[in-house]
Amino acid sequence: MACKRDTTDPANAGVPVPDTKAAVETAAATPREMIICDQKNARIIMVDVANGNAITWEWKATASYAMIRTGAQGWFSNLSDAKLVYNGAYILATASGGGVALISVSSKKAIWYDYAGGNTHSAELLPNGNVVTASTTGGYLLIFTVDSYINDESAQGGKVLFEDVHNVVWDNTRKVLYAAGKNQLKVFTYNNSCATPRLTLKSTYTMPQGNAHDLFPVHGSTTDLWLTNSSYIYKFNVTTGAFTLAKTLSAVKSVSSGPTGYPTILARATGAGGETWRTDQIIDINGALVYKNTALGLYKARWRLVNTFSYPAGDSFHECTHP
Repeated sequence: MACKRDTTDPANAGVPVPDTKAAVETAAATPREMIICDQKNARIIMVDVANGNAITWEWKATASYAMIRTGAQGWFSNLSDAKLVYNGAYILATASGGGVALISVSSKKAIWYDYAGGNTHSAELLPNGNVVTASTTGGYLLIFTVDSYINDESAQGGKVLFEDVHNVVWDNTRKVLYAAGKNQLKVFTYNNSCATPRLTLKSTYTMPQGNAHDLFPVHGSTTDLWLTNSSYIYKFNVTTGAFTLAKTLSAVKSVSSGPTGYPTILARATGAGGETWRTDQIIDINGALVYKNTALGLYKARWRLVNTFSYPAGDSFHECTHP
């Protein structure tokens, strides 16, 4: 008869003793993925840093699955941001080439895409399914009426001029949009209209230093946003309007935090990856290496986590459609 290990605790008859090896293996197998813009290879990737840094997913505008017409594929050069939206089922992506796309994670199809132009740096979902983009060149925000039957001919709201604007973040609790450029952070209300979408300036905050770059919710917080500029990382409190210095660090292109066990990760330009604004590594806020791949040219990185600051629980795809 084969020997069988006793897995009960003698002090608590019948209560299983945890199998430490099995528990470690299970923990190691739990994915911990980052969504990264790999500009050097013209793609968005997901990297599982808990399982050997495996690339688990990629998206290219030129691939047949993306369903982007040939003449529009160039809009997605130098991918600039990729946000997880609609309860993790889609990615909202932008590129310096001017493109913006809403991509199904499962099929990799761009179910909607269009051209914003002006070095598009960021985009955000609005509550009725429309999308607002931020373009640094020319300095403007632009609203698109999203209709999955219409690509690159979407109805647009009027441009909102904002010098060097680099980002947009929706606040689902307060129903306002934040955007930052130069030394200003502005707050806008949205009229929630499909036919005539419009942003209205509500308030303006002056940052301690200029050249705003990344703006993204602090994971798990209902009041704080990460904000980076040329030399600093701040937390901005949306209720008090206070900017609190979190780290003195230059050239940080993105910040993303998570729950316990997830380090706060940074994409910081090092010049690796073919351009001065790129890097080949992701570090944590204390400078420790989280991921490195010299074959890549990285720009921004986000944890693959649902953003509860910007979107309602269980949010699913919806759109503004017209007869």
